[in-house]
Amino acid sequence: MVRVYFNPDYTLASPMTNGEVKMENLQHIADVDASDLRTAFEICQNTDTPWTEQQEVNPEPAVAEGTRSIAPGDVLELDGEWYLVGANDFQKI
Repeated sequence: MVRVYFNPDYTLASPMTNGEVKMENLQHIADVDASDLRTAFEICQNTDTPWTEQQEVNPEPAVAEGTRSIAPGDVLELDGEWYLVGANDFQKI
């Protein structure tokens, strides 16, 4: 399972590095039934339907009816390890 967090501190104008993430500000939005980060990221992209409606996703009530896709700056947790979503990869934090 991958836990998904929005990061309200991230902006495209001022991207973050792994040392700058304020863990206390992260908002848990969903759990995804996936065994790796790339699969979870792909599931958490809006396509024809909101990603929160995918069968692998257990969304928090605040986003259950749809929200933005996971994007750089957000954070994923897998097996107790935390990862910052980057433009092309995941940085362990």
